[in-house]
Amino acid sequence: MKRISVNKRKAALTGGLALLLTLMQIGGWQRSMKYGSSVHSHEIFLNIGVLEGWQCILAGVVEWIIFSVLLYLFFSFLDKRCSAAGDGPFKVPKYFWALTFVLLFGIYVIWLVGCYPGFYNYDGGSQLIQVMYEETPYDAHHPLLHTFIVGGIITLGYHIRSVDLSFGIFLYCLFQMGICALSFGYSVRFIFRYTRRRLLAASALVFYAICPPIVMFAMSTTKDTLCFAALLPAVLKLYEIYRADTDGQTIVKRDWIIAGLLLTLSCLLRNNIVYAIALLVVFTLLFYKRRIKGQLVLLGSVIVLYLIINTGLIRAFDAAPGSITEALSVPFQQIARLYVEEGEEAFDSEERELLYAAIEPEMLSAYNPVISDTIKYAFWRHLDTLKENKWEYILLWARKGLQYPKIYLDSFLDNTYQAWYPGTVLKGKSGNPYFDISGWQEECGKPRLPGLYDYYKEIGEVCSYRKYPAVRLFFSIGAMLWVVIITWVYGLWSKDRSLSWALLPVLLVCVTNLLGPVSEVRYYLILFYLFPVCMVFLFGRQASFGSKLVQEPDVAEDGQNGWSK
Repeated sequence: MKRISVNKRKAALTGGLALLLTLMQIGGWQRSMKYGSSVHSHEIFLNIGVLEGWQCILAGVVEWIIFSVLLYLFFSFLDKRCSAAGDGPFKVPKYFWALTFVLLFGIYVIWLVGCYPGFYNYDGGSQLIQVMYEETPYDAHHPLLHTFIVGGIITLGYHIRSVDLSFGIFLYCLFQMGICALSFGYSVRFIFRYTRRRLLAASALVFYAICPPIVMFAMSTTKDTLCFAALLPAVLKLYEIYRADTDGQTIVKRDWIIAGLLLTLSCLLRNNIVYAIALLVVFTLLFYKRRIKGQLVLLGSVIVLYLIINTGLIRAFDAAPGSITEALSVPFQQIARLYVEEGEEAFDSEERELLYAAIEPEMLSAYNPVISDTIKYAFWRHLDTLKENKWEYILLWARKGLQYPKIYLDSFLDNTYQAWYPGTVLKGKSGNPYFDISGWQEECGKPRLPGLYDYYKEIGEVCSYRKYPAVRLFFSIGAMLWVVIITWVYGLWSKDRSLSWALLPVLLVCVTNLLGPVSEVRYYLILFYLFPVCMVFLFGRQASFGSKLVQEPDVAEDGQNGWSK
């Protein structure tokens, strides 16, 4: 009888997961075909095109059955595989992390020199002028901490070699690659520590060293790279904390402190991380039953410390506060789509007057379904009006949503599908790709390895990876998200609280990203960073992720009791 109930539970979890993946697959297919962003360029797929209603239902039923069976068999396979081992994590040699850092950093330097001086793109330019020119006021639209880092290092490089910005950008990318090498080296160490398998650790190291999205953003001036380089070891440290908690062991105080500092640093480097931490507090209150006080102290301290530091920086440098419009991309897009599809007739005279006070009618017509920047900036120009009449606008948005729920849903899905559908090439409606490589180097920089630079340039400009069916998954946000979701659900199935709770903040970060303006790779880099770790959780064949961990008296590793079988 017990065996039957276990099977039913597994069937329910895998069936629910299969339903989620099926909805992502069907919804993503429809949108990628509609906007010409599908990786499926063969004539057969193009002839299928956008599915009709009954075709969606039929395809959905078939895919749900297939996904359900495959996931059930896959979880059963993992159960047998992981039950075959029982060793816990072991003491890694002290030099291991240093060795992985040197190897990764050395490889990154080769890539950076080959693409000298690095990629000066995204928001780096607007941040640089705030540090370089005293007359430019500071703005907290982008995290001030990252503004100081990127602007300060590039300015330092300019003072050292004032011909142009090349040397400063090179110094910043060098610094950032060093941080990435430390973070990824810790991940490789984590994998080796819990599996005792050199091949798995070496595979993870190679992945971090050559995976194009990871390398490209490691030498890019976007804030996301440093943020997620801090979040990766924080997630791994959270796993160790939850693991010790699950096993009823004493949690090393240093682990609490390190996890808290890394999470705080992540919040300071990207504004939406703190909202994910706040959501994690809610989930902890609702569902975490063991040592809840310690978890709340950790997460609460992160939020408080972030608010103190961030507010202190804003006041100390008299920075303009960040705009709320960035967080309102979804409602802005929904209102604009309603106007485009239904016209003025969707609004009565009073509603039109209220709407036109916040945005010009011609700007509403510039609605782009996959990126909100045009509409977002149009509303931003009338931000004072929005603030003064915020409740009227909130009620307008809610009222129209009740009247036109399908338009609102379609707007949200169109704006986010490239984050959860693996079969897209990640580009906007106009064809602009989301792997942005600025042409700045061609004017001021001198790539030492033009062939390497052209390789990355083709990824950005023509999505060259779409030609290779298996390889292109390593460029896909959706594919990486599916891996993390499957790993998280397997943690739920196997009742591995440490696994499911460590990955939960990552999924919550992704949820907050879905409320942003666009589904760019840089917003979801943490998924790429976690890919080797998830593969080990799924295929590493170790019960060290289970409940057989005990401590051994070893002060050399952690400064106090370490881990062993």
